[in-house]
Amino acid sequence: MNEADFSTRKTIDDFGDQWTRYVENNGYYASTELLADIVTPFFSPDDFRGLNCAEIGAGTGRISTMMLEAGAAHITAVEPSRAFTVLKRNLERFGDRVTCVQLRGDQLASQDLDLVLSIGVLHHIPDPDPVVQAALKSLKEGGKIIVWLYGSEGNFLYRIFVEPIRIMTRRLPVRVNEFIAHGLYSILSVYGTIARRFQFMPLARYLNDVYFKFDKATRILVIVDQLNPQWAKYYDRESALNLLQKNGFADVRSHHRHGYSWTVTGVKRTAGLQPTLER
Repeated sequence: MNEADFSTRKTIDDFGDQWTRYVENNGYYASTELLADIVTPFFSPDDFRGLNCAEIGAGTGRISTMMLEAGAAHITAVEPSRAFTVLKRNLERFGDRVTCVQLRGDQLASQDLDLVLSIGVLHHIPDPDPVVQAALKSLKEGGKIIVWLYGSEGNFLYRIFVEPIRIMTRRLPVRVNEFIAHGLYSILSVYGTIARRFQFMPLARYLNDVYFKFDKATRILVIVDQLNPQWAKYYDRESALNLLQKNGFADVRSHHRHGYSWTVTGVKRTAGLQPTLER
């Protein structure tokens, strides 16, 4: 097994461990209000109404639930890890409006989709190109993809702090990382109090507009989510755009969400639509 295959397998196992411990999706963390925050300015919750969608890396079904509650007609929820059982249980109330498949993203085989969404997943895959290509193949002409990625811009000081910690924590069981996360939460809470007053501080917009709207248990989960995965890549704007453009998407555009991450969208080319890239 080469290094990329090992990292992929280990990341799937890590998230399987994580999402079988953290199975609840509550409050703002699971709201259509947060969905709007993620997909803006390219989509709004109303735009999901009636669409045939897929989510790549569905985890516990949080994002799929958001899309279904926003009115999506059908969701194909794709999850390769052992959290698949949690995903099915959390989405069973939606009946035949959802199909859960235990596959990797590059094995997506749905056809004629209106939209493929992948939130917080592709930056954990060493080679995401096959996943993006599978998404393109599954979309109908004129269908769209929306992905959310960790950003390089706006995260310099954060990465200086967290990446040395991750050298250790990515090798540890999730239950140990949970213990570490409780300690880090105390530090982050103090930082957040200062950031509320001084909006120019790194990650202040994210902390004030998103993170501190979560309940405490979810805030701990967000820290665990940073410590646990084997692989994480931070995309600069050019590489975020290129991820979609080089794999065949047209009209590729980006939004620097809260100054620390990238929401990127593209369209499956129709006749006469050129594979343009935002500059």
